[in-house]
Amino acid sequence: MYSSDDEGRKKVEERLKETQKVFGYVFDSYSLLNIYKLFTDKIIRKFEFPIASGKESLVFASSLGNRFYAVKIYKTVASTFKNIERYGGQRWGIQNTKNKRKFISQWAYREFRNLLTAYSSQVLTPRPEKVIGNVLVMQYLGTKRRPAPVLKDFPVNDKLVSDVFGSMRLLYRKAKLVHGDLSEYNFLVYRGKPYMIDLAQAVSSKDTMALPLLRRDINNMIKFFNRSGYPFDEDKILGFVMGELDDFS
Repeated sequence: MYSSDDEGRKKVEERLKETQKVFGYVFDSYSLLNIYKLFTDKIIRKFEFPIASGKESLVFASSLGNRFYAVKIYKTVASTFKNIERYGGQRWGIQNTKNKRKFISQWAYREFRNLLTAYSSQVLTPRPEKVIGNVLVMQYLGTKRRPAPVLKDFPVNDKLVSDVFGSMRLLYRKAKLVHGDLSEYNFLVYRGKPYMIDLAQAVSSKDTMALPLLRRDINNMIKFFNRSGYPFDEDKILGFVMGELDDFS
């Protein structure tokens, strides 16, 4: 005979069955348990549709009544975490552990913390809501039918360019962070504004690798904007982001 918890987990498994088929990925018991907690804590009621599937995680649109949330589930067998493990996660403040689930849960918490720091500093990012183990809940950006597009798939205009570099400036100067993996795929355009996402790997602006990573982020964005007819000088953008210049024109 199943306990109430067992029955609850079975209900969650049933709710996820169709979604798992869409991604071709089956959640392990640890992920299911953490998702189950989202239901029992009344954070979400159901999964609506998949948003994204990557090497490290899956992202779903979920809802509780009329409220929508994005749920990011880190894969507990993601091979892309090996490089972080190899160096003990020291740069990212990840505790050495042979427990894969604990390690990835620390990574999920790190993204929650970085999102909270950025959001509190007025950087345009999804509002973080909750983190349970390897599951992160945050503000959903989009309509009830489809998620907001990534910057790559949105027509570039002067306002978007200004907002992107403005967010990088706020992230560096106020949140004291450098994204470290920024590109046109790490912004969602919602209601005409670019929201920065995927901040788990962000490092402190005082980190020894902060400046090289910031330069790489800037170069990635310059290359993208160049393709839309917006030429920029790297040193001017760097000076603007770091607060040494008032504008980048």
